Amino acid sequence: MKTKRLVAMGIAAVMGLNLLTACGNGSTSSSSGSGEGVTITFWHAMSNAQEQSLTELTDKFNAENGQGITVELVNQGAYKDLESKLTANAAADTLPDMAQAYNNYVTDYVDKIVPLDDFVKNDFDNWEDIVEGYRIENSEYGFISGLPFNKSTYPFFYNKTMFDELGLEPPKTWEDLETCGAVILEKKGIPMLGYDSMCDMLEIFLRQNGAQYVDETGALFNTPEGLEAVEFILGLYEKGYARLIGEDSYFSNLMSAEQIAGYVGSCAGVTYIVTDNEGHEFELGVAPIAQGKYNAAYNAGTNLMMFTKDEAKQKAVWEYMKFLTSAESQVKWSIDTGYVPVRTSAYESDTYQEFMNGDTPGAITARAAYGQAPYGYVPSNYFKGANEIRNKVSDTLTMCISEGRTAQETVDALVQAIDEVVK
Repeated sequence: MKTKRLVAMGIAAVMGLNLLTACGNGSTSSSSGSGEGVTITFWHAMSNAQEQSLTELTDKFNAENGQGITVELVNQGAYKDLESKLTANAAADTLPDMAQAYNNYVTDYVDKIVPLDDFVKNDFDNWEDIVEGYRIENSEYGFISGLPFNKSTYPFFYNKTMFDELGLEPPKTWEDLETCGAVILEKKGIPMLGYDSMCDMLEIFLRQNGAQYVDETGALFNTPEGLEAVEFILGLYEKGYARLIGEDSYFSNLMSAEQIAGYVGSCAGVTYIVTDNEGHEFELGVAPIAQGKYNAAYNAGTNLMMFTKDEAKQKAVWEYMKFLTSAESQVKWSIDTGYVPVRTSAYESDTYQEFMNGDTPGAITARAAYGQAPYGYVPSNYFKGANEIRNKVSDTLTMCISEGRTAQETVDALVQAIDEVVK
């Protein structure tokens, strides 16, 4: 089944959109069992400001839930560590009570997820208040597989001090990417651009040029539009306007050290950018990403999934899930971390609107995130092998850039890598 949907997730998307009706799949009713006096484990991959905020929210829940429920947070490291541990424990049938997870993590063990349809139907405050795109995303398997939690989009972070000095505006088009890149390379001797995720970068440029990306049958971009997009990407690197990440995990480190003028990454990355390092002090700018023939921006972030088969623990997990996705919690979480609210009411709240109107790095990031929200999309990668494809695409594209391959050679290598997974 092909599920190529463009999903708006911001101001336009969060207001008055229709509920997607999800089918039940034998879920346990929330009316039975008791979560009182139960301890549950939650595996996550949050760090720094994100982990601090999650801990504060969890401490509040543990103290105030009134049912004696205790949530134990278990940090599993980076996302890749969380993914591998979930996969291994799914095979051993030792999954935690709940976890953060991308949908493409669980394609090989969907049967381990506890469907939430009856929980949502019987005991949830306004399902339609959840942003439509996230409701769609969590219904892709034919049942409600999770609740959205830490959601983001990929804006353009840039060194505003440097851009202002050179008389540059943040790039709005593909042509602007080259223009800004040429000026910054000439005047400052550094690249203008980096992408935290190579596979997501490829999909963004493909969509912006009218090409498709991938589905369960394989690569869909071996077309003139796909070749043109890949050729443009390679040109940015060949000319020195963009650079690969190298040994750093994220470009926020390189930007903080002024080794790059800007990058495209998760809006939650704003908490990792340091603008007052000794010798590297600058004003941070954040803008919607540059667009091509068509508008497209990447939406990301994990969902909360329930795995426990114990009825009492299911009740306890559900109470905690409701708490984390409540409007009050989402306002705090989004302001603390840079993620975007998953509820319309949280976004529209006086507290969040006041925050967005401020001049803090988090506020300007939120404005940029919502500025590109009308053309945000959630990738359709909910088929077996989807996550392996992401890894292969990232590795293959990085290799082709490093080796200076032509656009056609790069497309051929990417298609081959993808086909090795799906064929």
